[in-house]
Amino acid sequence: MIFKRALRQELNFTTGVVFMVLVTLVLTNLMIRVLGNAASGTANPKDALVLIGLGMINYLPILLTASLFVSILMVLTRWYKDSEMVIWQSAGISLFKILRPILNFTIPLAVAIAALSIFVSPWASEQSATIKQRFQQRDDISMLAPGQFRESSGNNRVFFIESMNSETNVIKNIFVTDFGKDRQLVAVAKEGFIQNKADGEKQLILETGRRYEGTPGNTDFRITEFEKYTVKLEDKVVDPIINGPRTLPIWILLQDLNLTHLGEILWRVGLPLMAFVFAIIAIPLSYMDPRRGRYTALIMAVLIYFTYSNLLKLMQAWVGTGKISFSIAWWLLHVLAALIGIALIFYRQNRSITLYGRYQRWTQKKTRGAA
Repeated sequence: MIFKRALRQELNFTTGVVFMVLVTLVLTNLMIRVLGNAASGTANPKDALVLIGLGMINYLPILLTASLFVSILMVLTRWYKDSEMVIWQSAGISLFKILRPILNFTIPLAVAIAALSIFVSPWASEQSATIKQRFQQRDDISMLAPGQFRESSGNNRVFFIESMNSETNVIKNIFVTDFGKDRQLVAVAKEGFIQNKADGEKQLILETGRRYEGTPGNTDFRITEFEKYTVKLEDKVVDPIINGPRTLPIWILLQDLNLTHLGEILWRVGLPLMAFVFAIIAIPLSYMDPRRGRYTALIMAVLIYFTYSNLLKLMQAWVGTGKISFSIAWWLLHVLAALIGIALIFYRQNRSITLYGRYQRWTQKKTRGAA
């Protein structure tokens, strides 16, 4: 059918454009945030691209849901603006007939959103958390970076090196300061190297340098020249990687159906259901009155999207705290929103009939049936 083919082509094109715009915005934000963390030392610069990619995977379900909602709204709004909707309705195509091809278009996207939110996004969150936590638990050796002052894991030393040869592990121009209880020690050397002992202990060996020991603010500093000076490096206690509900696979959540896990399941299942509801709501919302602003529908769409998503998070919190049963919460919000959307479609389709006129028709039919 010409109508279905035209609608599908416009939805495909518009969804792709909207999705690329949203991806660009989110990608820019992720790049700024991850590169800022790398510059501040809370993330490994070598892992920046991986963290950005994992972050994008984590955002994909939300971006697809928003792209679907906005694209349907934009296509139908343009049809109203260009009077194409009037032509289709004159040909006998009602809003409920438009709903069927839109839902058919929504099904594959909803399946993709479900796969991403239930399986892929938690995996990306787990990998990202693992990479960040492992970097934060690195030892003093891995923290050394040429041209940067780095604090030790015990917060009692500061290291600075000018350069490091990755092949020979020779370090040039080393500065080490040790903050003791009573006195402060500063060691400076032209070069040094890292020594790994048989028991696994690591030491920083300084060669040809000076050691300054004393109390800041006093003049009783003692200066010692040395040919070789050993600094014992602290081994950082590696904490186990803690996985929250957002990072757990769905089969782990199903094995232990506590309140927190049920709340996480509600959120993951709610995203694809939200896509279907948005497809329904977008039809009556796309109606464009010439007396209204052109972007009124988009503003309303943004408000509806954030309200809906916040209500879904509220449901998740209520399930997590036991205020509402999961068996009711997983469908209640979506069914109510879908019924409101269908009621608005019916109202928009029969807008010339007032509520009082509908009531009169209903009472007349009831009277005739009784007679």
